[in-house]
Amino acid sequence: MFTPISQDAEMFNTPPWSLSLSSTLTSQHAVAVLRSNLWPGAYAYACGKKFDNIYIGWGLKYTGGGYTPPVLPLPQKEYPSVPEITEALDPSLEEEQTLKEALEEQQAVREEMEATEEEEEEDD
Repeated sequence: MFTPISQDAEMFNTPPWSLSLSSTLTSQHAVAVLRSNLWPGAYAYACGKKFDNIYIGWGLKYTGGGYTPPVLPLPQKEYPSVPEITEALDPSLEEEQTLKEALEEQQAVREEMEATEEEEEEDD
């Protein structure tokens, strides 16, 4: 069921375990820490005859380098500034009324011209 750590296989030319010591100044009080390189987040530590294991991770085995998304394309250029697209200020109330009166006058002139044309056609 359990095998010695010396039989663990390397992955991506990385040793399966990394060993470190918590302190080199006072070795009698130092804690030995064994970190798994195959299962990130798995640790075993020992101090004297006391030892324990802990796992803090996502439950995913090491798969090599992390995912790097592809480089995004350059942003597109903005619309050209032409009158059809360019925003304009809204007209004031006076300008709207002036335009409305001008359009009404043009409509009245057209109606008069149509009426005179109809009268001329009736006379013929």
